[in-house]
Amino acid sequence: MVSIAALMPFTGMALANEGGSGGEYGYKQHEWGAEHFEKHFNKIVEKLGLTDAQQTQAKAIFEANKPLVKPLKERLHAEKKTLHEVMHGDKFDEAAIRAQSAKVAAVYADLNVNKAKVCADFRAILTPAQVTTLKAWYEEHMKKCKEHKEHKEYKY
Repeated sequence: MVSIAALMPFTGMALANEGGSGGEYGYKQHEWGAEHFEKHFNKIVEKLGLTDAQQTQAKAIFEANKPLVKPLKERLHAEKKTLHEVMHGDKFDEAAIRAQSAKVAAVYADLNVNKAKVCADFRAILTPAQVTTLKAWYEEHMKKCKEHKEHKEYKY
């Protein structure tokens, strides 16, 4: 569990904004797994001091992940679209909303399992010192998120 949590600054930040504004049906496009790593790759290299060999291994992990995530993201978009349609249909149907919500949740579960696999694969190429640095970085990130959350007002 700790190994998964240690990479959350890179792979989990997108979930924090889920359901926000933007995009079709009010959903933002998010990065999953390797996409988020790639976006922040230079920062990761710098913070963790990745060697050339580690960078090559990390890039291989990310590239191998891309074809796995794409169909999941497409499925997520389709299931969210259907959920939106069910929620805003002419007739309120709690059973249909719950059933469609379960489908959305199942796709999120698949994406999160994939994300955890990318995290585990990435951690496997790190040295113990780099893992320690990563954990400290994660703790710093979580502290900032908690502070932000305490000051943010949620609107419905």
